Amino acid sequence: MPRRVVDLRPNPDANAAVPAAPGVTRADDGESTLHAPAGPEVGESERMSEAPRRTRRRSAVKAAAVSAASRLEGRSAATPADQPVAAPLPRSDETPAPARARKRRPDPFGERLRTLEREIDEALARVGGTVDGGLTTAARGAADELLAFYADLVRAFVSGGVGEAFIRLRMIGTAERVDDFGYDPGFYARIAPVLRFLYERWWRIEISGADNVPLSGRVLLVANHSGGFFPYDGLMIAHALREHHPGGGREVRPLIEDFSYHVPFLGPLMARAGAVRASAENAERLLVREQALAVFPEGAKGIGKYYRERYRLQRFGRGGFVTLAMRTAAPLVPVAVIGGEEIHPVVAKWQWLARVLNLPYFPVTPIFPWFGLLGLVPLPTKWRIVFGAPIDLAAQHGARAYADDLLVNRLKEQVRERIQRMLIEGLRARDSVFSG
Repeated sequence: MPRRVVDLRPNPDANAAVPAAPGVTRADDGESTLHAPAGPEVGESERMSEAPRRTRRRSAVKAAAVSAASRLEGRSAATPADQPVAAPLPRSDETPAPARARKRRPDPFGERLRTLEREIDEALARVGGTVDGGLTTAARGAADELLAFYADLVRAFVSGGVGEAFIRLRMIGTAERVDDFGYDPGFYARIAPVLRFLYERWWRIEISGADNVPLSGRVLLVANHSGGFFPYDGLMIAHALREHHPGGGREVRPLIEDFSYHVPFLGPLMARAGAVRASAENAERLLVREQALAVFPEGAKGIGKYYRERYRLQRFGRGGFVTLAMRTAAPLVPVAVIGGEEIHPVVAKWQWLARVLNLPYFPVTPIFPWFGLLGLVPLPTKWRIVFGAPIDLAAQHGARAYADDLLVNRLKEQVRERIQRMLIEGLRARDSVFSG
């Protein structure tokens, strides 16, 4: 076996080149290392040369750590302070900046919605005020009507029990003839004083732009949804145009959601007052008869909004109202109702109870259900109803344009944005929730 020789003598002259023995390599730090072929045995000389290697490896790891820390501060430990430091290479799991930029596409509609959100927050910052004081006389008249209604029920109960009272409840004030949607003019005349009290005294409603609603012919009113437990908004819009239209009375049929028919007595009572169960078929039948129709594209999501979400329009479904306006060539009038979204401030929802009662939601307000039926009394906020300029979609895009889904979706969002801006303008114009 050939002998391996290790030169362990220090270099007498650091600048002088000392020839090394065969198989021996000079190191930068003046020590000699041996590069011998691997074999089955490890000699003493290899074990002795392992220590300098470990020392150099520790020195290299320490230098790398110092260099990495220096790069985090903006410069390398081995780089002079006056020289720039090269940027570290991106990791393999990171996406380069140009690629990330390419993935972000411009969203102008989203930017407009975010701008509207900021404007809503600014408009809602102004609250306070007092309630109008002239309520006593009007409240007494409405209470008399209500007491007379209950007196009829009591007499029916005494004479015939629960069955007779239920029949009397359905038939009180019924006219000789009703239409095929259940509208009962006699019943409406019976509840008109209550609606008038709510309109003129409780909410002190003001309207503007009512002349944008034609006095005759088909028309589609598209409004934000509010009212909380009861569809007050549809009744107030109908009452406003029936009794306060500048050119004379105009009858309006509001559409109400299906869930109203799951609440005992609510659905039939609303139908007798002139409301119509929401469906595309019912809406088209009314427009073909040259009726005025009020629709609320937000649906149940609109009346179930939390208080913090008030006046922020929810998604407008699939744009059925746009298709309806095009198919029937009915002008579309945007409507903004300010004040109705604060009469029942929803702070929580009990979904488990809503499932038991077959309702879309069960609201919890600061006074309901803690005060029982008293918690159903709406707050006397100040209302304002604004009717915008009519939009003739059929004339602009053609009666057959409703088959274009992309166009229908775009027009739906444009109408939603227009109503949202009307709401913001109305919120900015009022000084408080209760005094307007």
